Amino acid sequence: MYSGTERRRYPRANVNFLVSYKDMYAGVDFNISQTVNVSQGGMLITTSEIFPRGTTLKMLTFFPFFSQRVNLAGKVVRQKEVAKGFIYETGVEFTNLEQVVFDKLGDFIQGKPV
Repeated sequence: MYSGTERRRYPRANVNFLVSYKDMYAGVDFNISQTVNVSQGGMLITTSEIFPRGTTLKMLTFFPFFSQRVNLAGKVVRQKEVAKGFIYETGVEFTNLEQVVFDKLGDFIQGKPV
């Protein structure tokens, strides 16, 4: 467990949402995974691919406080192998989070009514 100074800008919630993701600039289909945690600044998802740092991902998810699918984009900021050659935890920083999503996500994480 990390015991240093917290460097994260926003608190995280350990929640599992289904998320579809793909390299925004590659002509590939979406893969389906889930979040490990989420914050107003980004999310940690499990992926089956290795993405170079800085890769832009297009992501689609449903948050419980929206009736419509939410379209997201983010850049890969870190990746850690959790199952050799099979599963990776991929940290993604949001690059296009709309203000309404940002606000409702913050309320959700803080346990406020959404």
